[in-house]
This record gives sequence, structure tokens and C-alpha cells, in this order.
Amino acid sequence: MGSNLPSSWMGFHVVGFVLTAMLLQQQLFVLADVQTESKKGKALPTCHPADFHYTYTDCDDAGVRWRVQVPEPDHCKGGAPDAPVRAVDCGFSCDKGEYLDKDNTQQCKKCPAGTYSLGGGERFEDWTTLPEGFITVSDEHDDWYMETNCDNQSMWEPRGNYIKSPGSICSSKLVYSANLKKAGSVMFTYSIATSETMLHVEVHNDQCEAMSGGEGSRWPEATGEGQWETVKIDLKSGLNIISWKSIGISLSSTKPPPPILIKTVEIMGLSYTSECTKCRPGTFAKDQGSFECTQCSANTFSKDGASQCTNCDASTLYSHPGATECTKREPCSKNDYYMTHTACNEKNQTTKTYKWIEPRICRVDISGAAQLPANGQVEACPPCNPGMSIFNHTTCNFCPTNQFSDGTAVCQPCPPSTAPVYGMDFKWWNQMPPNMDSSCLSWSGSGCSENKGWVLAGDSIHSSLGQADDAYLILQLSVEGFDGEEGFVDGKAIELGELSFVFSLECTADCGLFLLEERGPENKSPVIETWEKSQEKQEYRLAITKNGPRTFTWAFQKADMDQGYDDTPSNIYRTDMAKIYSIKLTNTMNGGAAMCKKCPKGSNQKGCIPCEPGMYIANNTENTCTKCPENTYLRANNAYGRESCIPCGPNLYSNKEKTKCHSTCHIHSNTKHFQLTKLAGYHTLQTGASFTAKGSRFYHSFNFTLCGDDKAAAACVSNVSTYSQDADDYSPPVKSLVCQSTLIPSPNGPSETISAQPMSLGDTLLGITTDKSLGNLNATIFKPDVEDVPDLHFYFHSGSVTQACPKGRSTVIYLRCDPGEKGNGTFKLPEACPAGTCDGCTFHILWRTQYGCAVCTPNDYTEIKEQCNKNGKQKIHYVWKTPKMCMFGEKLPKETIGRCPVIPWWAQIPMYAQIAIAVFVGCVGLMIAMVVYFWKRNRKLEYKYQKLVAGASGELPAAETCAITEGEEEDDVIFEDGKKKGMSLFSKFKSKPIDMDMDKNGLLLSDDDEFQETIELSPTHKQPLTNI
Repeated sequence: MGSNLPSSWMGFHVVGFVLTAMLLQQQLFVLADVQTESKKGKALPTCHPADFHYTYTDCDDAGVRWRVQVPEPDHCKGGAPDAPVRAVDCGFSCDKGEYLDKDNTQQCKKCPAGTYSLGGGERFEDWTTLPEGFITVSDEHDDWYMETNCDNQSMWEPRGNYIKSPGSICSSKLVYSANLKKAGSVMFTYSIATSETMLHVEVHNDQCEAMSGGEGSRWPEATGEGQWETVKIDLKSGLNIISWKSIGISLSSTKPPPPILIKTVEIMGLSYTSECTKCRPGTFAKDQGSFECTQCSANTFSKDGASQCTNCDASTLYSHPGATECTKREPCSKNDYYMTHTACNEKNQTTKTYKWIEPRICRVDISGAAQLPANGQVEACPPCNPGMSIFNHTTCNFCPTNQFSDGTAVCQPCPPSTAPVYGMDFKWWNQMPPNMDSSCLSWSGSGCSENKGWVLAGDSIHSSLGQADDAYLILQLSVEGFDGEEGFVDGKAIELGELSFVFSLECTADCGLFLLEERGPENKSPVIETWEKSQEKQEYRLAITKNGPRTFTWAFQKADMDQGYDDTPSNIYRTDMAKIYSIKLTNTMNGGAAMCKKCPKGSNQKGCIPCEPGMYIANNTENTCTKCPENTYLRANNAYGRESCIPCGPNLYSNKEKTKCHSTCHIHSNTKHFQLTKLAGYHTLQTGASFTAKGSRFYHSFNFTLCGDDKAAAACVSNVSTYSQDADDYSPPVKSLVCQSTLIPSPNGPSETISAQPMSLGDTLLGITTDKSLGNLNATIFKPDVEDVPDLHFYFHSGSVTQACPKGRSTVIYLRCDPGEKGNGTFKLPEACPAGTCDGCTFHILWRTQYGCAVCTPNDYTEIKEQCNKNGKQKIHYVWKTPKMCMFGEKLPKETIGRCPVIPWWAQIPMYAQIAIAVFVGCVGLMIAMVVYFWKRNRKLEYKYQKLVAGASGELPAAETCAITEGEEEDDVIFEDGKKKGMSLFSKFKSKPIDMDMDKNGLLLSDDDEFQETIELSPTHKQPLTNI
């Protein structure tokens, strides 16, 4: 209190504090008695002094608290506790390695041996059970959206050395409340294998308000498989509610998202530590005042609270680091040693040797135990790998720049006008190649007996034996990049190089070999391929389509990590191993050359002198440079052969350097012209809200560039590193023609929205066409509104391969003509796949816009003419054909007035009159034809009648006496009617050559008397025709 206050007032104030403390103590007694009576249902004995223990009251507004005595619950009641004593101020705390002795001196004391203290803090690293103060809950908001039952799988689970989040799309929170008496911090060590699982760490006060300025919100990035990172967040004094929330997000993966692992949590800023924490089993604290415990070494063990580790009997027992007990040594067998070769000596010789698997946990002094075989004979070292040569008779190194070797000879300079072809080809394993390294990582931190993860074996390299079952055995190969430029041919990414290796797995459990590829901060070791359980000897090939430096990693794990481990890692599968026989990487920027290639224009210290841009090397003896045709591009520098000039896709044009193809925003397809200059630049599309199974909300954002400058590109960023204190965690944006990122809204407002998981969906535009397919891509998700008006399809592809998308990712943008759309139009995603993809690899976006319509031409409107007026003129109108599916370009011509054309006289007769005249003329013609027909028939009948009259004698003439000669038809008979001759023109023509005479009666006479017979018809009287 202030010294200027009256002493009487100060005394009164102190007495008030004491009375308050006594009243609180009495209330605690009453409460304890009531609870005890209610639980026991019977009377308890009166408390004695030994039944009491000290505790502190809560701090009042002045920062004062009191030490009071209370009995143990359910033990006794009543009694006479000591009077309350004012305790140390609320802001008081001890240093690391000390604790507050509140029972006696209320002073800080050093922790005894076997214990530790953080002073004003607490560390949690034993996750056998959930530590006191922690709770784990499922994320319950927005529970109306449920696709997965997460009741039994959405909780964090203690696993001994770490605590694990649910490995699924279910969200869960791990929560801890820390009441800090002064400003402090929380620091935790975590591991996230891939970005498919996200970790959100938040800090709130007692009013559930987030820390100002976003300081209490972090999104730690993925660490990569088997790796750990530490994050520290500053805390303010008062109540701090710390939550670790797991969010599983997967587009379309056959495997669930990986879990989040947290190994340690350390809280600093607590007021005091009333007692020191015992060292957990397997660790010890030798000295007083320790603030941490040390792990026991191999062949020792300890129980909790140990000040030192106890040695195992070295002859019969063993233990691993951090052991809680010793294990019996069994007799050695052939599985307890392995064969290797010594390093080559100065004579280029090596020796086959045998070594025990370390640590050796078997006995050789027992009957039947296997003994270590003797070393083999000295033998010549194998040759160096291609592209390498031996130096100092002991070590194989890559050949210097512009030199080559097949591995058996010394490096030689490339001949004139040639350049080396660099690569890496490892098939002999007597030494670790210069750009390779191995290591061992353990989840528990004590599963690696040595850091060496892989062992050389002459004809192969295999994973180290004897490591614990929780260990990751890592083999890494680094490369600076590849020679050539990225590109696509017929929808497929150009192969810049190839990684191939031959391997096998020898396992007795569910082991796994992982191939990972790390290409920088934006790519946290994605898994390319996985092999599980035992595998026969086989070869795997991976096409390299993306340039730039990278590291290939082979990670071998003997057992499934999700099976969990004890505090001491097991060694059940100590002989399981992965074996690699050869590794080959082609067309690299570094490494060694096994051969040299011819150059078109000579060579220099940097390699071949390249051809001019847009030129390839002709396949002839001179290797001359030849220019590529227009609208083709080269897939690599110093490309050989005409086939190196790749045609651009539909409606694409090559740039000046012939390195890539792009769109000019002017598209010509099926006689239609599309002008898309208004759509140049990049555009953004955000999906509707998606939810995890427990209701966590997130969005997908697409950024893309449709056409325009060949250098234009969209960008997707990850801002989770914005809240990281480590500058190395910065992730550069993903730049691509089409990219996607995941947006997670923050309760603190849009300004703190998280953008994560950026990825490319299209590095290259393959083509623009109305066809529904291009290469391996199909555009069949969206059906056109008008069948005769197809959409314009933009086909994009990204060559970045993942385990889920081994052929990379692709995007198809459907540009649809819609004259009714305003501005740039609207976007739509497939209804069945609201994330834009149904398989996680191919994305579809429909864009309705007026600019997707073809430019109008005269073929898009029609001419309408009105009737002619009395002045011989008519109006001419022009209207668009329906439906109108064009925009801009030609405009409708204005209304015109023209002269009517001259109408023929027949066109002026009404139609009904024309029909009547035609019918009348037809009838007249028909009547004339009938008259002629019947007249001819009557003439024939008259002729026949005359013949009958001529035979009036009553006797018909014989057939041979008829006037019709043989071969003639009746119609051809010549007869007379008076003086007229009725002979037809044709009959006259037939009869003209015959010389005939007529008698006085008009009958024909023949000159041939031998065959001629004259018939005279001279009737003397007439006889009726009916009597004939």
C-alpha cells in the first residue's frame, strides 16, 4: 500500500483482507463438507492438522491472494486450520528449474534431481493419455451439412510420443486454456505430410475474442513427410484459450488426407510452479534445478523421476535409447549381419566384408548362434559409373565440364564441334555419388541408431538395417535442372528428361517406399508414387516435364505410422529393407557426360553454339541450322530434325522466338470469326461455399488467362506464411494460365481470409476449337444451348504430376455465345461437380458472354421486300436471322426504297384466270387429238367397206387374190377416193421404187406375168351387204 495513507486506514484495510480470506476459507470448508456428506451419505471424522494442505485463493482486483488450508476431499470435516496468510503477489513467478514452496517459505527452490521445471511455464510431451487441461472436440458449427459420419473419427488421439488429429476430412479441435499472470508464449512442434490437411491455430481471450491484428491466428505450412517444425506465438497476460484445428481438404483423392502430429507443447507466462514435474520413463535429470530431462542412452533404462539411468547387463540384455526396461538378447542368426565392400584403395581394390547390424542385439556366445563370416578376397573395384572417372585411384567423380567418359576410361575432352550430353547413371554402389545423401528420421526422436539411412552394397544400395520401426530412411538425389524448354505436343507435355530406377522391397509387414519430388518452397515434397509390402525386382520410369532445380527423395518406412508406437520404438522389423539397383536421370544440367553430340555451329566452353531462335539442326552431315515453318515452335534448344518443330494447336500462333504458342484473341472456326480482345487479361472465378463433413466452410478460387500476350499469366498465392515468423516459409505465387487456390474465411473478417493450396491447372494453351475433343481431353460436360451453335473450347494442360493425377491436370473452358449477357458475362461450374472437377484432375468452366458470339456478317441477316405501290416502288427491310447468335461486326443495313421490276404480261393475269385458260387450252387440244384419231379410224373402216363392195358377186376373194401383197399392213394400203390419192407420206416412200401400172379400173398391174394375176370386179347388179 502507499506509505502516505493513514496508519489507521491501512490497519483497517489489512484486517478487511484477513476477514475476507477467513470467510473464503470457511466457505471452502462448508462446501467440502456438503460435497462429502452428499457423496458418502454418512458422517466423517473431524479433520486433524495432518489432513490439511495449502492452496492459494484467486487474485483480487489489487493483485493480492491468500494462502489458506483446506482438507482433502472425502477424507474428513471440520477441524482447526491455520489462519490465512497473505501469499506472494499474483505477478510473481520462479525461474526455470525452480518451484514455489508454498507450504513453508513461499520462496522459490531448485527442483530436486529427477524432476524439472520451466519456472513460469509448463511443457507437455508425454501423450500416453490426454494431459490435464487439454480437451478435444469436434467442430460443430454448420452441422446441417453432413456427408460423412465423423462421430468416431473426429477426435485428436494421444499416441505416446505425439498426439494425432483425425486423418480424414472431419474437422477437430485440440483446446488448452492457459491463465497467464504475465505476457508469455505458446510453442509447439508439429508435422504435416502434405497440404491436403491444414492446421489452424487460434488464440482467444475469456470473451472469445481473437487477438488483435491477426497475431493469434496462424496457418502453419506442411512440413513434408517425416519432418518436424516449430511455431511460437506470443500470448498476453490473462486467460488465453489456444486451439489447434485440423481441416482435411481433398479434391478427389483415393486416400484420406494425412493426419497432423504434435510432439510437444510449451506454455510460458504462468505465475508459478508449485511442484516440479517428474522426468518421464526413459529419461533422467541428474542435477538439481533442471528445466528439462535427458534421454537415456542405448543399453540403459529408467523409470519416472529418475536422476540417472540404470545399465543393462551387456552380455544378456540390451535396450534402445529412451528405454523403460531391458530386453533379452537372443542368439545371433544370418539376419543379424550384412555384406558390404570397403572403399577402393590407392590400388583401386576393394574387399568384401561383413558387418553386424547396429546396434547388435544378439548373442554369439550361445550354442547354435551364427558367427560373423570372415572377410572375402581382395578384388578389383568395379568401374566408375558412366560420366565419371576415378581420381587418385580411390574416388569416382563426375568428369569436368566439356569432358566425357563411359566410366572405364579417364575423362576426355569432347571433339571439336561437339558438346557433352550430361546425365546421371548410377549402377555401381561402392561409394555414395557426389550429389546423393542419406539420413534417418524418427517420429519418436530415438528410433535412429545412427544417421546413416542407406548402405552401399556394391551392386545395389539398400535401406539401413537395425533402425527402429518408426524410422524414415531417406535417400536424396539433387539436380540443378534439365536442358530444354517446357512445352506440349498433341496435348502431351514434352519430356525434358527421365528418371528411372530398378528396385525391390523385402518386407515382413506393411512397409512402404515413397518417391517424392521437391521443387522449391511452393512444393513441400509431394508424393509421386508409393509401393507397399514386398515387391519383386522391377523398374519404374518418371517423365520429367517441368524444368528447374529439384530433389528426388526415396523414403522407406518399415511399418505403418498410424499403427502407433510405444514410448520406446520397437525393432520388430529390423531386417526389412528396400533395395535400389540402379538410378538413371537423363538430359540434366549437371552431372557427368558419357558421350558428346555434334553441334551445328561449333562449340565453346558452355556447350554447342546454338542456332538462331526458331531454327533446328538438320539431320545432315553438316548439321546446318534450318528455320522452322511458321506457327510451329521448338521443344528444346539445339533441337535435331524437322520433327522438333511442333505445330501450334488450333487457332494458336507461335511467338517470334518459336518457343511457345499463344492466342491473338482472334479466332477463326468454320467460316466464323470470333473477336475476343475484350476478354484479354486474367479473370477470377470463385465457387460457392463448400463444407467439410463437420461444416467447416471453404471456397475454391480460379484465376485464368484466356488469350492475349504470350507472356500473360494468372497467379494464385498462399498467404499462410504471412503469419509465420520464419522468413524461409515464404511461398512464391503459382503463375500459370489457369490456377486454383483454396480460400478459408476468417471469423475476423475478409481481410484475414486465408488462401492456401495454390496449384496450376494449365501451364500451356493446347488449342482453341469448336471440336469436342483435342488430344486426350474431352469437352462433353456442358451441352450447347443451340445445337447448331457450338461452344468455343479452350484446352489447357499442366504437366505437374501427382500421385492422384499421374498425367497432370487439365482445364477446359467453354466459351458460350449469349447475346443477353452484360459486360464480360457469367461463369458456371458443373452441377454434379461444384468444385469444377469430377475426378480431381480435369476441370470444366462454362463462360457465358456476348463476346463468345461470332462477329456478324451479311450471312446473319435476311432481306424483306414490301409490295410495290402504285408508283412502281417498294420498301426493302433487313432483319437478323433468329435466333441471333452474332455480335458486333456488320450492322443491319438501313431501310431502302427501290423500283419494282418490269412484270411480263402473263404475270399480270390473275392466277385463277391463268389456271382457267390452261384448262381450256388443254381441253381443246384433247378434242382435236380425238377428232384426228377417229377420222383415221373411219378411213380404215371405209377402205374395208370398199373391199367388201368390190366383192359384191357374193364370193369373197381368196387370200392370195387380195390387193394387199404379202408383207404389207392394212394401214399401208394405197387407195383412191375419186381422183384423190389417200396414200400417206410413208406409204408413198415405200411404194415409190416399185414400177406399177394401173388398169382402167384403177387396179394394180404387175410386169411379172409369171406371178401376176389380174382380178376384175365388174358387178352386174348390186346385192345388199347383209346377204354377202
